[in-house]
This record gives sequence, C-alpha cells and structure tokens, in this order.
Amino acid sequence: MNAQPKQINPILKLHPKQSEAKKVSVDDGYTQIPNELLDAILETDLTKPQIKLVLGVIRKTFSWHKEMDWICNEQLAEISRLCDDKEASRIKNELIKMRVLVKDGRKIGLNLYISEWQKKQNPMNVQSKKVVQKQVKNPMNVQQKSNECTTTKETITKEKINNEFTNVNSVQQPETSLPKKTKSEPVDYQGVMEEFNRAVEDTPIPQIRAMSDERKRSVHALAKILRKEFGGYTRQHFADYFNDFVRQASSRKDRFYFGGLDGSAWVANFGYIIRSKTFYKTWEDSL
Repeated sequence: MNAQPKQINPILKLHPKQSEAKKVSVDDGYTQIPNELLDAILETDLTKPQIKLVLGVIRKTFSWHKEMDWICNEQLAEISRLCDDKEASRIKNELIKMRVLVKDGRKIGLNLYISEWQKKQNPMNVQSKKVVQKQVKNPMNVQQKSNECTTTKETITKEKINNEFTNVNSVQQPETSLPKKTKSEPVDYQGVMEEFNRAVEDTPIPQIRAMSDERKRSVHALAKILRKEFGGYTRQHFADYFNDFVRQASSRKDRFYFGGLDGSAWVANFGYIIRSKTFYKTWEDSL
C-alpha cells in the first residue's frame, strides 16, 4: 500500500484582517486637551522640535490628568523623539523663555495662561521676504535688458538702489518704535527681600533685614537675567527662584548649603543665592 505524504499544517495562518492597518480608537486611551490650548499652539510660531516637545509634555502630563510633573530631560527626549537630552534641555529652556512652558521646582507643564505666551513672531520676516523677492526680480530685469546702452543700465541700478533703500527704511521703522513701547518697570526690592525671607524661613540660611546698595545692585543684575530668560522680573519670579533653590538644597543628603551634616560648615546666604551663577545652576537642576 502506497503511503500518502502527510499534510503539514502551518503553525501560523495569516488572515486578511491581520494585514490591514489598525485603526486608532479612544478605547485604547485618549488625552483631554482644551480646545483653547490647541488653538494657542497652532497660533504660536513654534519650530518643529518645539512642537514635538510641547506634545511630549502634554503626553506626560495631561494624559495622566496632571497639569505639571517632574520630567527629566532624558524622558523628554524619548517621548518627543528628539536626538538627546541636551537638545531636549535646550528646547525646553526656549519654551520656558517664551512662557509656553512653566517650571515649578523640578516640575514642568504647559502654561495654561495662554495670554502670557510669547508668540515669537518676528515682524521683519514678512517685510524681509518682500525685499528678497524684489532683489530676485530686479536681476532678471537687468539680464533681459543686457543689450541696452550703459546709460540705461545706470538708470536701472540707481532706481534699484533707491527702491532697496526705501525698503530698508520701511523695515527699520518698527525697530525705532520698539524702545517707546517697552518700558522697564522698577524692581520691587522690598518684595524680593520678603520673598527671600519667606523661602529660607525654615532653613539655616540667614534672613536679611535691609536692602543695602550692594544687595540692590545684585538684585538688579539678576532681574536682567530673569527678564531675558522668562520675560519679566516680578516678585513672583524671584519667589519661584528662591523656593526652587531651597527645594534643591534641601534634597542634598550632605546638606552642603545648610552647613553640612553637623551644621558647622559654610552656609549659603543672600549674596550667594542672588548670584547669576547660582541662578543658572539652580535653573539647570545642578546644585
């Protein structure tokens, strides 16, 4: 009797449905985002990496029903599909400066007060494009008239120079009017002193009782940095910084800024904390 070959059934059977693309569904999870926030993101002139990081922060906060959370740069780079943590840190600081993101200690999140966002729109971009277009068109006109006499070419060149000079003046006009609109507010030295004393109240850091001229100069220097990095130097800006410093200093097991483990060593003071170098170390979470 002839033996018939045994039929071997494949272990895996591919079905047509398995080859179809999966349709996303809210059943697999979703994130609640206010429409006003989405509109603000669309209206703001963000770069592609900035948009990716904003979406990454939303994914790490709103998806977990939080407004803010502690997100390290490595996590930001991973969730936002950025190159590395250095790029994530740089873009994060750009968005904080634009007031799109806000920081509370080590926590970050979207600034829900969208009226504070800096749109980062450069009014010169539109006008500079017009100048470029005219500069592109004018050489074409000159090439088409290359067979004309020298006097005609000189006339065209003079007209071109006059037109470009007029365009440059029209671009520079908004810049001349900017200083009139931006008036620097006086620094609230008394408020800065009160916020500092409140922040260090339960620490070995000594409080201050008066604002000397030297201290005012130091506060004024830090105010310039706060305006550069965050767009303002209000009492709350200083309070956020002081509180952030105390939180980071308290998290050190060696209590370096509080006199060491036995309290007999050096203790940070107002003069040290108000320094720009200390501010940047605190901002970068590197105390």
